[in-house]
Amino acid sequence: MSQPTAEDYQHIREKIVDYLARQSFSERKLLQKVTDLKKNYPKTKRYEFYTPVHVQKVLDEFKEQGLINDWQYARDVLRSLKDRKDGIHRIQQKMYRRLIPKEIIEAVLREWREEGKDQDYAVIIRETKRKAERLAEKYPGKREQYTNRQRLYAFLAQKGYEPEEIGEIIQRAS
Repeated sequence: MSQPTAEDYQHIREKIVDYLARQSFSERKLLQKVTDLKKNYPKTKRYEFYTPVHVQKVLDEFKEQGLINDWQYARDVLRSLKDRKDGIHRIQQKMYRRLIPKEIIEAVLREWREEGKDQDYAVIIRETKRKAERLAEKYPGKREQYTNRQRLYAFLAQKGYEPEEIGEIIQRAS
């Protein structure tokens, strides 16, 4: 097998820049996306050197230049997701799916909690009110109130909220 040329590395750089121009990614996610091109298009000559070793070499250059920063990316993901419908556990799962390293996720979440920042529950409270109204329509009656409350609890638990948070959200949505 031949060695990659400067042009091959330039192709890898261009592909990474193309991905980064559309959105931010973690280093591992970029590595996966770029190396998958070789798997998905095995006969395409351009992707011949899109191997983990060669792509990682380019990613390391980008990290040195500050174009890829998993810490900043994790903070940005947390900032964009924290005031939506998801609780902290669901946000953590979404960060894992974006291939942000576990230790960075844990450190960023710990840093966020230590700063004393809380989530804005306005969006999830509105969603919970709508859900409660739909449940009341679908399951009317005094007997169903307890079951509907359990359904709301399950709904919020699936969204990644802690039991204390669930109680507060249901209380504020009532």
